[in-house]
Amino acid sequence: MKIKDLDLGLGLAAAPIAGVSDLAFRLLARRNGADLVFTEMISSASLTRNPGLNARHIMTDDEERPVAAQIFGADPDEMARAASILSEKGFDLIDINIGCPVRKVIRSGAGSALLRDIRQAWKVIHAVVHATHLPVTVKTRSGWDQESLCAVDLALAAEDAGAAALTLHPRTKSQAFCGRSDWEIIRKVKASLKIPVIGNGDIKVPEDGERMFRETHCDGIMIGRAAMGNPWIFSSLRSLLLYGKADPRPDPETIKQTLLMHLKMEVELKGGKGVPYMRKFAGWYSRGLPGSAEFRNRIHRVEHDEEFRRLVKEYFDSVKNRIWADRAAP
Repeated sequence: MKIKDLDLGLGLAAAPIAGVSDLAFRLLARRNGADLVFTEMISSASLTRNPGLNARHIMTDDEERPVAAQIFGADPDEMARAASILSEKGFDLIDINIGCPVRKVIRSGAGSALLRDIRQAWKVIHAVVHATHLPVTVKTRSGWDQESLCAVDLALAAEDAGAAALTLHPRTKSQAFCGRSDWEIIRKVKASLKIPVIGNGDIKVPEDGERMFRETHCDGIMIGRAAMGNPWIFSSLRSLLLYGKADPRPDPETIKQTLLMHLKMEVELKGGKGVPYMRKFAGWYSRGLPGSAEFRNRIHRVEHDEEFRRLVKEYFDSVKNRIWADRAAP
């Protein structure tokens, strides 16, 4: 997949997720097969009025490139200023969020609120396109609710305003993250546009990604929640697409070492806040393994780096020993 002159390989993207897709998460996604990564959603109002508050969100590293900065807002001039700022921070793309269902975002007229005012959405996209030399992409939903589906109309408006690609999560604002995503809407949007379309929604295992490519003819796949604690989903999907077989889940030792590396990076980035931040990730990395519930309960009470590391090593070594014992049993 290509967005303008940017070659994105198979088009496997790690989604922008608030409280998750920071620099460390993005680096691990890239190291494990993602072709493109996105920052957490950044407020254009906050960025233009006090850029220092967003220093952590706009921190980049050459190793993670190509990387997109995702912004949200409803004021075209403010969004243009935000895009101009980000254009000089080492990003390769600017992505506009026109789909966030969070009430605070909607009250500001941004996110999913723009699904009810496509003309205003066009103005926002147009302003951003003309404020940056970088390709501008849009991430959106299928509509406000089932009675007002507008994905094709919004996608055509985005293309007309100069967007270089569009990502569609085919749930409505009213659905938020519940129910099933309607991949047929991705197919319809893809058939309506000349620019690349990235599909998103309900990619839980590599086989889902292969099926989305096949059923919707989308140009790329964006993976969100399934990549939390599982950066290997990208390399596994890549293996399935290229060689016809998905890679198996990594062994406990690989998961342990990756979790410890993730912890190290977060402590370096966030200092004392790194350990509390990593508690949720420990739960995600151990998901589905024996004894994971007890491990999560213990790790959620940890305050210090050394104790966190000790519990991680203790738990994953016990899982490894248990697997070996099961294999050796007659």
